[in-house]
Amino acid sequence: MIWSAVAWVLAGAILACLMLAIATDLARRIIPNGLVLVVLGCGLGLRLVAGPWPLLASLCGALAVFAAVGTLAAYDLFGWGDAKLIAAVTFIVPVDRVIPLLLAIALAGGLLSCLYLTARFALRRLAPFGRPALGEPDHGWTLRGLARREGSRILANEPMPYAVAVLGGVAFGLVAR
Repeated sequence: MIWSAVAWVLAGAILACLMLAIATDLARRIIPNGLVLVVLGCGLGLRLVAGPWPLLASLCGALAVFAAVGTLAAYDLFGWGDAKLIAAVTFIVPVDRVIPLLLAIALAGGLLSCLYLTARFALRRLAPFGRPALGEPDHGWTLRGLARREGSRILANEPMPYAVAVLGGVAFGLVAR
């Protein structure tokens, strides 16, 4: 009984960290190492609750995932923060569920890419009709402020916040169990 309560607390901490990762990724396009370490620690705790062999199997799986996404990051096809976060979230699920989790993250990333490409197309079409100037007020963390910042970043061809896709994939991966 106590172990299930521990697992719920760890899962809640992981989701909170993923939400913070999204916030910092949207604000500064960076995922702090501290958040990745908390996700990693909580994921290790989840695997430890399952026993020592699942923990060892998950460690091997996470190293393989990190090698793969780290290679993508080394060629600037992926951000290093995103690579570390994806490797850390592999501890959330048992090792036999890592591939479906990665597929869910990739699917969420594909949907996010489609959204950003559509937004880029729409923003470029609207540009002659009075796209807001970059020097206008920010409006903070309101939906309007977020939309303005992201619109400017999309038009500047900046990378998208992949932490959104990681959380989407994790949510789908956990629901589809």
